[in-house]
Amino acid sequence: MKPVLVPTTDVNSETGLLLAWHAADRSQVASGDTIAEIETSKAIIDVPAPEDGFILHAAREGAEVRLTEPVARVFAELSELEAFAAEAERLRAQAAESGPRASEPARRRAEELGVDLATLAGDTLITVGMVEAAAAAATTATIELPDPLPGVAGRPRIALIGAGLGATQVIDILQAAESGDAVAIVDDDTSRWASEVMGVPVVGGFERLVSLFGEGAFDAAIVAISTSVPARARLREACAANGIPLANAIDPTARIAAGVKFGTGNVVCAFCHFGVDTVVGDNNFLSAYNSYDHHNRLGSDSSTGPACATSGLVTLGDRVRLGTGIYVEPHVELGDDVQIASGSVIVASVPAGHAVKRRVVTTAVVPPR
Repeated sequence: MKPVLVPTTDVNSETGLLLAWHAADRSQVASGDTIAEIETSKAIIDVPAPEDGFILHAAREGAEVRLTEPVARVFAELSELEAFAAEAERLRAQAAESGPRASEPARRRAEELGVDLATLAGDTLITVGMVEAAAAAATTATIELPDPLPGVAGRPRIALIGAGLGATQVIDILQAAESGDAVAIVDDDTSRWASEVMGVPVVGGFERLVSLFGEGAFDAAIVAISTSVPARARLREACAANGIPLANAIDPTARIAAGVKFGTGNVVCAFCHFGVDTVVGDNNFLSAYNSYDHHNRLGSDSSTGPACATSGLVTLGDRVRLGTGIYVEPHVELGDDVQIASGSVIVASVPAGHAVKRRVVTTAVVPPR
């Protein structure tokens, strides 16, 4: 039996949408055949069969699938497939009879986190979210949370929201620019609590951020999550609702021309360029080597990959997500909530809520003979 995984290097997407099956359930496939299409936030990906055999679907069309889990399995013999399917059905029926009602993903997640499903039993179906909430509650009760760092006198004390890779980028920018000191990090993932990122302690979740601000432990916050536009927007709104100001983190290598205006909460990575009279909104995460030519207008809560470049008089709306290596022609407008796939060249405006995607085909590299 061979699992079928989605062939993607997209580190910014955890899930994808199963658009279509090109091989029927239990049908015979050949190695390299395109058996499914998966849509991520950046591309439509053709999924090939890993070997000859018979395919057993693990998800239906239209389902959201995790990119780290098999979307199907290929068996050398049809009888092997049927035996596997029968055993899986028997186990599902046994679990339904002998234990609480839970989805298959919830059962797997409970096993990973060590959560006893019996403690969650009730009248409703147990979901992954319920399992993770129970695990978080158990973890919270046993963790001793650290205090924020004191910071350096005369510099703003900055709390970061998000303890992932984006936090390392923001800390590096603050250190290079000497524009503020990262004194604490919050993250709602309890597995990160009491750890450190580049020497900065993870002091708890968002609720701790609110209480620490009330205690005067920091001066402003920066959302250090680069990959999720909805999370950036939600966290900015949560900070505003609690009176927490946002600070900018602008790398000292950035080239900022005359008349450029920035809002608050922006993260500007190394070697970015902002042309004359460009206006940048609030809470954007702009990766390295971005270039926004003269008289651009950038909205708020957007995120980009490296090496994106716009010509003059370009407008980006709110909550725009750009991949890597995107070029935008003059006078183009990208509406609110637009997503652009890596490697795209945009020559016409894109309406709000639309996506520009590129098809990714898995190919074999054959050495010259």
